[in-house]
Amino acid sequence: MSNATVDIVSPAADSVFFNGKIITVNSEDAIAEALAIRRHRILRVGSRSYVEQTIGQNTKFVDLAGRAMLPGFIDNHIHMTNSPQRRWVDCTYASAPSIVDVAEKIAERARTAKPGEWILGRGFQGVRLAEKRNPNRFDLDLVSPNNPVGIANREGMGWTFNTAGLRRIGVEDSTPDPAGGPMERDSAGRPLGPMWDNAREVFIRHNIPQSNVNDLMDGYRWIAAELNRYGVTTAFEAAIRNRIETVAWQRLDLQTQRTLRVVLGPYPVSGDKWNTEGTAGKIFDTGFATGFGNKWTKLGALQIGIDGGVIGQTAALFEPYSNDPNATRRGSFRISDELAKELMVKAQSAGWQVGLICHGDLGISRALDAIAYGQKQVTTHGLRHRLEHAYLWNPEIMDRMAELGVIWNTQPSLMEIVGREGIYSQWGARARFAFPFKSLLKGGVIISGGSDWPVGLYNPLIGLDILVNHRFGPEESGEVLNSDECLSVLEAVRVYTYNGAYTAFEEGNRGSLEEGKLADMVVLSDDILAVPVTGIRELKVDQTYVDGRLVYERQRTD
Repeated sequence: MSNATVDIVSPAADSVFFNGKIITVNSEDAIAEALAIRRHRILRVGSRSYVEQTIGQNTKFVDLAGRAMLPGFIDNHIHMTNSPQRRWVDCTYASAPSIVDVAEKIAERARTAKPGEWILGRGFQGVRLAEKRNPNRFDLDLVSPNNPVGIANREGMGWTFNTAGLRRIGVEDSTPDPAGGPMERDSAGRPLGPMWDNAREVFIRHNIPQSNVNDLMDGYRWIAAELNRYGVTTAFEAAIRNRIETVAWQRLDLQTQRTLRVVLGPYPVSGDKWNTEGTAGKIFDTGFATGFGNKWTKLGALQIGIDGGVIGQTAALFEPYSNDPNATRRGSFRISDELAKELMVKAQSAGWQVGLICHGDLGISRALDAIAYGQKQVTTHGLRHRLEHAYLWNPEIMDRMAELGVIWNTQPSLMEIVGREGIYSQWGARARFAFPFKSLLKGGVIISGGSDWPVGLYNPLIGLDILVNHRFGPEESGEVLNSDECLSVLEAVRVYTYNGAYTAFEEGNRGSLEEGKLADMVVLSDDILAVPVTGIRELKVDQTYVDGRLVYERQRTD
């Protein structure tokens, strides 16, 4: 890079990046030679000679040394409000591959717990445990007969409890299932401990220990630093339910310089009803709507749960689950079809974008029914409604998705988390329609990418690997699910950058490296367009910039 100062009409650049591959993700997918930033925004991007014209006496030069620079990654669906749960007992399959191991980890915590103190854990997946079932009250009673135990499954939509835990949350042997909240039972009809979906709202959330605002502030600092470490510059909080979850962000604004842009998704449904007294319902009633806020914190889409989940096998399906010997189990719904349609009319009327949380093909169909109904009743245009998750499809609903202009907010790492066993055991031959990235993209659907952490993995490079290779994780030998659904590298990068910005109506400000846009950028350890596609997940993030500031730099020991 030349050190000569060039007379220019416009202000000089603060920094100039050169000698690398600038993947702009603009409308032409142009690759540039250099990029200049001034203060918070991109000043110039293009050829080296063009960008050199912005050099001033104080311009800093950053040699990319052949590495790739991309727009900052955008995570379209993450549960940052769960960040205090990182201190719960780790019951993921990597840490506890059997019920015996889960029980031993609970026993270890029980040995130091105070009498009557809650023991909380998270991360088990029944289908991936050696015993191929969920832990139940009798497994956990053996190691913690006196302390209440509650363990969330990997998806967070299912839990299991010991007997003391069941009693503490108000579940007796005669307690019926709440609407949309199935519970696993023994031959006598008594709850065994595992429960799903709306059971969380009725029994669990208000009966287990709650985080306070300081816990959340600490958790938000931690997750923001973690996301920056993996190149994430904007994250969509998927479920704002109570006041302290927003207060914590406000207090952080007053105390520290932010390194992560946050889009908040209010969740106004409690169980199977709209909760007018909850924080999310009150946000709705203020008259503010999607887009209100500033460049650091703004309102995103209302979040509405439609059906059950994939890991707990309560996602709503047209045909029975393949691993159901009675061929009758088709999943469950969290709200009725009538309420879903009513809520879409309510949102359309108030100018809110909606993210409908659905998983199975019947759940997706129900979500699209609600969107179509709302759009017919209230012709508010351009709200960019979204389906969150939506993992098992069929050709009919793929076509309908494109016709309605609905965005697919997918979280690719869930394919790895559910795993080969989870996908094939519950869906059988239908697995060919699981995670259909290429089919929906070819059909004209805009796809954005995220993590659904703590369910999925918040490293976007793993998500990019799955988009490009459509394969399961290393522990399953990287087996390909369906090679027809693989994206190109540039298509995958767009999913995690520009399309995420588009989802938040922010494509004019971020999501691509173009002049005038916010200087949110990530520098990878190599050229992502030159490495073998099977090596994408091995790449590292060397630097992350937010608002033109370096907020993360990888050390050689990282």
